[in-house]
Amino acid sequence: MMRATDICAIFAGGPENGTPCLPVPAEAYMLCADSGLRLCQRLGLRPDLVLGDFDSLGSVPESLPHMTVPVEKDDTDTLLAARVALGKGFRDIRIYGAFGGRLDHTLANIQTLEFLLEHGAEGVLVSSDNYAVLQKGGTARSYPRIGGFSFSVFALSEQCSGVTITGTYYPLENGTLTRSFPIGVSNHITADSAAVSVDSGILLIVGSRL
Repeated sequence: MMRATDICAIFAGGPENGTPCLPVPAEAYMLCADSGLRLCQRLGLRPDLVLGDFDSLGSVPESLPHMTVPVEKDDTDTLLAARVALGKGFRDIRIYGAFGGRLDHTLANIQTLEFLLEHGAEGVLVSSDNYAVLQKGGTARSYPRIGGFSFSVFALSEQCSGVTITGTYYPLENGTLTRSFPIGVSNHITADSAAVSVDSGILLIVGSRL
């Protein structure tokens, strides 16, 4: 069974004023990417490590455990945090404050989910109004219903085949989704949870507040 201490919670710097739609496990390892420290502290949590170039935060948090990196680097601060989480052995990684700001940052965070998947970890992006997770081929997963949220399934890879979705208003049996046609947008979970299986490809699962 997964324990909260097996989870790494990364706090990114996207603007976030509400409460995350998926709660932060209190005993998770708390890792802040630069100005993600503000979100962590607003939620009443204390980080185990703060890292980044601190251009967004504006100053180095000397009173907290921190890691300073150069401004000019290939990794975003969030991707760097993901690398650190992987290096510490975490394979369940939840990234908070990853939506709501610049579109390029949101897309970079979705690519970070794929980076985690390629390195044997599962990641989820979380805000007060959205969540996003990737599901790779050859897997079956369930997603709990969150009241007032839509449930969308996209093909992140060029094509996803053998896609079956149950427990939703629009079910699907052994279907094919392509990246160029968003047929899976704005579905709704009607049961306690939705069951999704996929034979090949990578699905992007998104829940959004209505």
